[in-house]
Amino acid sequence: MLELRGSLAGREIRVPLRPGRHRLGRAPLNDIVLDDRSVSREHAEIAVEPPGATIHDLGSKNGTWLNDAHVSGPVPLGRGDRLRVGSVHLMVAAEGGETTFGRTLFADALSGPAAVAADLSVVAASRVSLDQVSVSPASLPEGDRLLMNALTKVGQFLVLPRPLNETCDQLLALVEQLVPARRYLLLLSRDDGQDFTVFASRPAQAASASNLILSRTLLGTVLTGREALVLNDAPTDARFGGHESIVASRLRSAMVAPLVDSDQVIGLLYADSDDPAARYDTEKLRLFSFLANLIAVKIANARLLELKAEKDRMAREAAAAAQVQRHLLPTARPEVPGYDILARQIPCYEVGGDLHDTAVLDDGRVVVVVGDVTGKGMGAALLMSNTLAALRVLYAEDGALEAVVERVHRELLQASDDMHFVTLFIGVLDPRLHRLTYVNAGHNPPILLGNDAAPRRLTPTGLPLGLIPGAVYRSAEVDLPPAALLCIHTDGIPEAALGEDFYEDERLIATLDRTRAEPVEAIAEAIVGDLRAFLGEAPLDDDVTFLLLRRDGAA
Repeated sequence: MLELRGSLAGREIRVPLRPGRHRLGRAPLNDIVLDDRSVSREHAEIAVEPPGATIHDLGSKNGTWLNDAHVSGPVPLGRGDRLRVGSVHLMVAAEGGETTFGRTLFADALSGPAAVAADLSVVAASRVSLDQVSVSPASLPEGDRLLMNALTKVGQFLVLPRPLNETCDQLLALVEQLVPARRYLLLLSRDDGQDFTVFASRPAQAASASNLILSRTLLGTVLTGREALVLNDAPTDARFGGHESIVASRLRSAMVAPLVDSDQVIGLLYADSDDPAARYDTEKLRLFSFLANLIAVKIANARLLELKAEKDRMAREAAAAAQVQRHLLPTARPEVPGYDILARQIPCYEVGGDLHDTAVLDDGRVVVVVGDVTGKGMGAALLMSNTLAALRVLYAEDGALEAVVERVHRELLQASDDMHFVTLFIGVLDPRLHRLTYVNAGHNPPILLGNDAAPRRLTPTGLPLGLIPGAVYRSAEVDLPPAALLCIHTDGIPEAALGEDFYEDERLIATLDRTRAEPVEAIAEAIVGDLRAFLGEAPLDDDVTFLLLRRDGAA
């Protein structure tokens, strides 16, 4: 089995190429959505069918390229091929194997026409070592020399991705080298921007006395003005000298500078001394404020990196869950004499809450299932998996359909909360009698097109599963005449919205009626194509799932 791999906007692309057709493009209803401006709405299509896989361009604006050759008509696609859709690079690999995608692209870049020869000579007119950079000319004022040295030493911290706590401790150690003091504290604010806690201190025990470092008046002055403040002769300073915190800590001189990010004070940098001879002048405050600004930048960047790492972790988990979910859903179509069955699903996110299933029982009867879990994302996907697993356990048991549904209902009452439930349509087809016995648990009424002109809707026979205790479910039956077409779908189709307009069942019925004589594959393509045409550039806001069941025309 082949797999399409790559990355786009920091997110991994990993899609198994199972038998069938896979449309690539920017529009949300494509099978493989590539949300990049260089990609056309409907860009290319991969067909996986005997004797192998092929790809062809769909008249895209920026072209499709296979192994650096432009693609127009169908061309063979195999393991190791490099694919470019617009400016998005992809690779074809064996499913589940290791990827060399990044290394391959890097090698291609080095071998391309824009590569730079490695043996070109570079002659320098002059050379400056890093040690020379860190030493300012003697003609510079002392304050400028301090600032240049600080910039050189702090620069490395601004580019190295390190944990926030480690970074803050190292930056505080640098402040200690440049600004002599008794103790140093780095305080970071909580979400409200008012309550500050000690995040790093030198020496370490200084943090235990943090309640003595600042009077409320001094803190308020720094926060209100968003300016650094120097305090000399603290006990005699008319603004703060009378405060117990200053007297108790034997404070003589201090500097406080706010850490500002996007006009918000995210923390404070503090240093003080108990030496009566120590005085902090304007140059020292200037250097101290400069260091505080750099620390603020680094803290903001470190927090962004932490958020990105968390986002990447969640994306990896979602991708893994999506792969598990794809394997849970059936890939092979059941072979039923006199009938043709096909299911399609387009998830709104990486994982979805819709489910579908088919199973051929030992006596030749066929189970068809379509369901929809309330909500989206990981929670809905977990409940979907639980529902599908419970149903499959009960398929083999030769019990009444109502009893199967009621048992799943009881399981879901225990496994979900009051806000999550499942709408479900489950039917058992007897292909010899051409009769479908079904239970509709609060699901969208499937559409049955028979011999007469009017479509029939298989309305609910009970409430959604897992909604309220004591719910009762009854079954119903319907006969399928020759050439009958049944479409079981989730609400992602009729409730697909473009502004205030909805797709609605009537448009779906018109598409089914127009294409009912065609193969089910063509009917499925027509449904998806018409939904694409309706939405245009608008994204899906719910999963789309449908199952088509059609009886042959012969009596």
